[in-house]
Amino acid sequence: MLFVKAPAEVAESIRKKMLAAEIFDPNHAVEKSKSHVYFPAAKRAPGFDFVERKARTRKRKPRSLREALEGKLAPADLDVLVTSFDTIGDIAVIEVRYGLDEALIGNAILESHPAIKTVCKKGGAHTGPFRVMPVKVIAGENKTSAVYQEHGVRMRVDVDRVYFSPRLSSERLRIAKQVVPGEEIAGFFAGVGPFPLVIAKKKKCRIYAVELNPHAFELMRENIAMNKLRGEILPTLGDVREIAPYIPKCDRVLMPSPKTGESFLEPCISAAKPGGVVHYYEFAPDEDPYSGAIKRIEAAAESLGRKAKILNRRVVRPHSVRVSQVAIDFSVN
Repeated sequence: MLFVKAPAEVAESIRKKMLAAEIFDPNHAVEKSKSHVYFPAAKRAPGFDFVERKARTRKRKPRSLREALEGKLAPADLDVLVTSFDTIGDIAVIEVRYGLDEALIGNAILESHPAIKTVCKKGGAHTGPFRVMPVKVIAGENKTSAVYQEHGVRMRVDVDRVYFSPRLSSERLRIAKQVVPGEEIAGFFAGVGPFPLVIAKKKKCRIYAVELNPHAFELMRENIAMNKLRGEILPTLGDVREIAPYIPKCDRVLMPSPKTGESFLEPCISAAKPGGVVHYYEFAPDEDPYSGAIKRIEAAAESLGRKAKILNRRVVRPHSVRVSQVAIDFSVN
C-alpha cells in the first residue's frame, strides 16, 4: 500500500499537509520506525515522498450505539432500539425493549462510549415511597454507584437505591439563578441533594434539606461534605409533613416531587413566609398542562387562609406519551 515517508522531527507538519491535500487515508494505521513516520495515503500528490509498505487496517470506534450494533442486530430490532440513555458519572442507564439481547446492547455502549464503565438496564417504573427505579447491570463493572458532576457540583448517586434525574440539570440551574444571597430555603424531597447543592454552590444561602429515603439521605450528607457546604445545607431525615412545621419560615420552597407533590402542597405552602416563592412540579397531560395544577395550588393556599399568585409556568421535559413534567412557580401572601 502507498505511504508518505516523513522524518520523525517534521512528521506532524507533513501529516497536516496531507490532510490539506486530502490524501490522508484514515482507514489504515500509521506506521513508525526509529527515524521515520509512515502515513497511509489514499492517492499520490506532488510534494510528498511516497513508499510502498504493508498496511494494517485501523480499527475505528463506532460513533454511536446504533452504529456499534449494525450487523449485530436484525434491521427490525434496530428499528425498535432505544438509543438514548442517561449518563450518571461513568454509569449509563438505558431502556432495553423486551426480546432484545441486553448484553449485546450493553457491550455496544461500552464500545462506543469509552468513558462509560457500567451499563444498567431499567428494571421498571419508579415505585414505592422513595420513587426508586430498580436497575440491572448488563455490562461492564458490577456497580450501581458513581460520582456525577453538574454545574460545578460533584455528587455520589446510587442508581439502584435512590431517585435521581440528570435531565433536571437545567431546572436546577434555573432556580439557582433566581436565588438572592442570604435567602433561607426549604429543600423538600431533597434526594441526594442535587437542588440544594447546585443552589448553595452558586449563591450564599441556608437550605433546610429534607429527605425520607435513608440511603439518599446518607448520600446527601456525603455530597454536602464533598462540596464543602456543611453549615449552608442542613440535612434532615424524615417526612416533609412532620419536619416542615419545625423549620423557620423560608423565602423559597422547593418541591421537586412531581408524582406525589400535590398531596404535600399544604405543608409546603405553610413553610413559606409571606411573599415567599414555591417551586412546584407535576406530571400533566400535554393537552392541558397547567389548569389542574393551578387549581390545586390555589385551593391548598386558600385552605390555609393564604393566596397564591402564579409567577411562572413551563414544561420542563416530556415524561411519557402525551404527558410532560411541568414547573409552576408561585408566591404566597
